[in-house]
Amino acid sequence: MSLIDPTPETVATLDALSDAARARPGDFAAMDALWRAVYALPHWSFIARGSEDAPSPFIGQLANGPMVLAFTTRQRAHGGALAAGLDEEAASRVLSVPLPGAVEWLAAFAQQGVAGVVFDMPEQGYMAPLQNLLPMQAHIASTPPA
Repeated sequence: MSLIDPTPETVATLDALSDAARARPGDFAAMDALWRAVYALPHWSFIARGSEDAPSPFIGQLANGPMVLAFTTRQRAHGGALAAGLDEEAASRVLSVPLPGAVEWLAAFAQQGVAGVVFDMPEQGYMAPLQNLLPMQAHIASTPPA
């Protein structure tokens, strides 16, 4: 199945929402708008590690602990892999997981000691603890935007 990345306009909107949330730390409305847009994406992309038949996402060691690197587009995943020091062959292995299934799949990595997910490193870098992913999904589904 071929997944289509979000349009450049959608990515620009996500970046603007990320910038707004970073500029107003603690502002629930800004964070809510950002995460609603992230959860509205058709899929989340990851740097694929492991075997082709059982891939897993690349996990980076960041200040907050082990974090899955996730991306809004496959192109950003490729760039993120190169920025993380992977070679071109490894960077070309991108795994895109459709939503809403990506949320449960990613949340399960908390059982392996993964602390959270960080999106669009190194450009943006907004993050969430993995244990928050399912509650955020439920919140977005059950409440109107702030």
